[in-house]
Amino acid sequence: MTTIDELYDRALALSSEVEDKFLELGGSLRRLLDRDPDLFQQIVKKGRLGRRKAYYLVEVSRKFEPLPISRARLKKIGWTKLQIIGQHVTKDNVEELVSLAEQLKTKQLERKMQGDEPLNNAHCVLMYFSPKQYAELEEALLKNGGERSGRGIVGKEEALINALRNAVPGLEKVQPPKGKLAGRL
Repeated sequence: MTTIDELYDRALALSSEVEDKFLELGGSLRRLLDRDPDLFQQIVKKGRLGRRKAYYLVEVSRKFEPLPISRARLKKIGWTKLQIIGQHVTKDNVEELVSLAEQLKTKQLERKMQGDEPLNNAHCVLMYFSPKQYAELEEALLKNGGERSGRGIVGKEEALINALRNAVPGLEKVQPPKGKLAGRL
């Protein structure tokens, strides 16, 4: 059996190679979290991992380690997509969901897992706001159909388009999607 110190050292070493070694890192982090949560927190602080990513890797390890699927396939898919399908995966549907993850882009896979149709040729817009601007954006999104979900807003894309259509005469209103969008602001 691996000692706690060995687990800690291994996880710390692997944390600098997340993309290439995420399966091994996730397994080490999971065992460390199970055996010594304080040392797990130290890895999160010391290593090159953020807290959220560390927990995602643990989640991926918990879900996929016991399943009969090739580690090479899992590595090819990547931890981000595995985390998305991990919420839904079972031994009975693992092949179907892994195949889906192999075929779709990350955002398309997110939408599919939420019951929405994947968007082809979708565009991503990254913006930076001052705290005041961000508060105004949040208010506009909520007034135009967005809904709070945790620290984020669900349906923000449609809410932003609705806000623009309200501000610019002649633009048509868009109907909310049938499924929930989990994109967070």
